[in-house]
Amino acid sequence: MEITLLFTAILSAFMIVLAVRVLDLRGSPVTKFFHKPDRQIDPNDLERAIRGHGNLIEYAPLFLILILALELSDASKTLLYACGIIFTLGRLMHGIAFSFMKKNGFLRIGGMTLTFIGFLGLIVPALGIIFF
Repeated sequence: MEITLLFTAILSAFMIVLAVRVLDLRGSPVTKFFHKPDRQIDPNDLERAIRGHGNLIEYAPLFLILILALELSDASKTLLYACGIIFTLGRLMHGIAFSFMKKNGFLRIGGMTLTFIGFLGLIVPALGIIFF
């Protein structure tokens, strides 16, 4: 289960980064001492940060369940690491694009593409185990 633990830890750490970004843009007292008191927050930045955080929370749990199921089924460790790295890079790219940048189509589209590739890399062998 070390593969699942590794990617759960990495994705959880990034989830905290994205959550702190949302707190910061909401003006949380926890993060206020890092900024000037008169800092203006663009409401669009807050909305994008919330979506960046929410999007990770929507995709990561199912991916982690799938990678755990395959790891417990003795699937190829190389495949699991490869798909985990691809998925994680995709989530990092997408989260950074949404939470920290005004516009970055490359990171956003590239991030979703890598996310789907990581998922498909696990879905195909999972179905193979079930049906073959």
